[in-house]
Amino acid sequence: MGKVIAVDLKSRDHIEIEIEIELESAPRLKVIGCNELLQLVRGYQEKFGKDLSTWPDPTGNRHSEILLREALLKLKGQWQPPYSEAELCHCRSVATQLVDQAIIGGAHTAEAVSRQTSASTACGTCRPHVEELIKFRLR
Repeated sequence: MGKVIAVDLKSRDHIEIEIEIELESAPRLKVIGCNELLQLVRGYQEKFGKDLSTWPDPTGNRHSEILLREALLKLKGQWQPPYSEAELCHCRSVATQLVDQAIIGGAHTAEAVSRQTSASTACGTCRPHVEELIKFRLR
């Protein structure tokens, strides 16, 4: 019996870590995506070995680094997003996942997120949540 941790940039990149809980074996890593993501993972494997639990979290803000950071934090049980409601912008009915995908894809300011998703373009109440999510993703 295993547990699967999956992260992705919709229709673009995907990282999957399968953990065999009963066997306590090393997690298996499956990566599908662009050359940037594949090169990042390959570089980590060469530099830090096959044990994913010992890999340091990537510190950059490219989509590949954001995705790998999420996967590793989930593997370590340290994934704690600042906003967990399904809908982030109630005025425009914008899902949190849509905002998150925009951030991963390069919308690194509240204005860029608003342009791509329409979140925080009406009353502005959700803007602090948008900014918190950006800060969390780009740490």
